[in-house]
Amino acid sequence: MNTQTHRTCIRMSREEYALLKEKSRAAGLSVNAWLMREMERNRPILYREKETRAAIAFADEAGRDINAVARAFNSGCGTAQHLDLALHCLAQVVKQFWQVRKLGYPYAV
Repeated sequence: MNTQTHRTCIRMSREEYALLKEKSRAAGLSVNAWLMREMERNRPILYREKETRAAIAFADEAGRDINAVARAFNSGCGTAQHLDLALHCLAQVVKQFWQVRKLGYPYAV
């Protein structure tokens, strides 16, 4: 049984329609099936510039702390506390980007 009960009309040029037919044919799908598949694949890109910049700035700062830990280990005086600090910094970076992603920016993490 067909569960598709709604219709819509899309206006396009001859070239756009030819491209639509070509892409659906290449995929081995009907135009409708191809459009439905593309709608499922499409994820909107929502630019959260302020939040993203803040998360990047936080990651930069945490990166400096992590690099300091790496330098300590490379010089032979790293400690378990250093590793704990690095792990904490990484966890906070992931948390920051996860918060941006929750706002609707799916490519943040």
